[in-house]
Amino acid sequence: MRCFAAVPLRRSPVRPLALALGVFDGVHLGHQAVLRAAIGLARRRSWISAALTFDPPPEAALGFPVPLRLGHPDDQIERMAALGLGELYRVPFTAALGRLSPRRFASQVLAKSLACGAVVVGRGFRFGAGALGTVETLRTLGLEFGFTVVEVPPLSVAGSPVSSTRLRRAVTAGRLGVAARQLGRTWTYRGSVVRGRRLGRTLGFPTANVEGPQQVLPPRGVWVGRCRILSERGRSRWWGFAGNLGLRPSIKALPGIKAVATIELHLLGFEGRLEGRVLEVEFFKRLRPEKKFASLAALSAQIGRDVHGALAYLEEH
Repeated sequence: MRCFAAVPLRRSPVRPLALALGVFDGVHLGHQAVLRAAIGLARRRSWISAALTFDPPPEAALGFPVPLRLGHPDDQIERMAALGLGELYRVPFTAALGRLSPRRFASQVLAKSLACGAVVVGRGFRFGAGALGTVETLRTLGLEFGFTVVEVPPLSVAGSPVSSTRLRRAVTAGRLGVAARQLGRTWTYRGSVVRGRRLGRTLGFPTANVEGPQQVLPPRGVWVGRCRILSERGRSRWWGFAGNLGLRPSIKALPGIKAVATIELHLLGFEGRLEGRVLEVEFFKRLRPEKKFASLAALSAQIGRDVHGALAYLEEH
């Protein structure tokens, strides 16, 4: 799959695009239905399948709160490529782009720049300045500018429509089984291992401090799960972990540093350096909520019990 960070001017002769249009954050089952419709249409007509999405999303340029990501941007690329998508245009949503009327967006971006033969969207899709453009607006403009419009109906799982909003709520509530059913796969977090204060090593339980682009997270506390190391050569074996997700209330913050949620994973049985490596993390079960301890000795004893609990859970499951 070819990826572009801007919308180029496509010059003739060129095969038309069957373009899926949307945010596609997380590439959940609803997103996949839209993408598969574009891919199937392109194959039937010998066109090029493509997707247009925005990063950062429209909310950032328009001054609205930006929802936390459902996944890492690199994960989005991999999921789309695995579906068989030919091209991905992931472009910044600028204020100038936000000022384009539905008509100008359809003529300048979809028809002229991308040479769309068809545009595929989900039910309720809105576009253009003020989100004034509807699917019906897009159909009317498509007749004028030479592209057809395909509207993909909502996809339901267990009687509920799949949506990014429902998926975020499921993850933040710790209902990761529900999230997995909406994704069609296990929900994962991806981030890089950064240098920490090395306190875990002092306590006898070295941890990997994982940071990534802001992504939705499950409730704070101590979790059992598994992770694997990502590299250009592929993915390593899975490593079980006991990990803390939270503000580390037992650790005194450094002066002038505001406490922020951290992910610290103690990989069970792992030996070696992880700093600078990228980890893909799956959370299985929350063992306990976050708690403040009176001393580092008490914290160390509790971590030992947490590790034992994580091992017992992994052996059982």
